[in-house]
Order: sequence, then C-alpha cells, then structure tokens
Amino acid sequence: MKKIFINIFVTCSLFVFSNNTYAGEGWSGKATITGIFVIGEESVLIKLSSFSNPDSCLTNGDGDVIINPTTQKTRFATLLSAYMAKKTVDIYVGAGCIPVWPNTSYAPIAYIRLKQ
Repeated sequence: MKKIFINIFVTCSLFVFSNNTYAGEGWSGKATITGIFVIGEESVLIKLSSFSNPDSCLTNGDGDVIINPTTQKTRFATLLSAYMAKKTVDIYVGAGCIPVWPNTSYAPIAYIRLKQ
C-alpha cells in the first residue's frame, strides 16, 4: 500500500511540475516591432504593436520581450531587419519573465517567425 501511495505521489508531482514548466510559453501573435530599447550589451527590449503576454510579464511602454544581442545574434539581427523593413513578426516566448527594473519583467524570446 505504501509503495502504491509513493508511486501515485511521484506521478502527480511530475505532472504538476511538468505543466508549470511549460505554463506561459506561447506565440506573441502577429505584430510589428514599434520600438527597440537597448539597455546595455546584454539586454535589448523589443516593443510590439500587440502582444498576448502568455506568462503575464510586467511589461511596460519600453518593451514586451527581451533578447540578449550578444548571445542571440541571429535572432537580434532578424528582429532588427524586420523592424527596418516594417515586416510582421510572430515571436514564441519561453516560460518565465526576466526582471529588469523594479516592477517590470519581460518575456524571453525562444523562436521568431517572419510574416508577410
């Protein structure tokens, strides 16, 4: 009986924790980039014309998503090109929010899809 209880507890725990890992991930929705705010060498905020905010980050007028241009060069170049060409993007954000200033946090970029 004890072994059955332990198995049920472990299974339920894995289910709960695995769902929380993916909570908040999702596509931003089709949008254009309306602003780019370079904070420093490792942080750039991207402001979108509309943003679904899947993880309910504490975004503000400075941006909706955050990217590290030093380690995510291809993604940053893609976003910069889309901004300059006024192309529509759809950004998949990962779970969690990255804090920058007090009472602010921004969604990390996982994938980018350019739209016509």
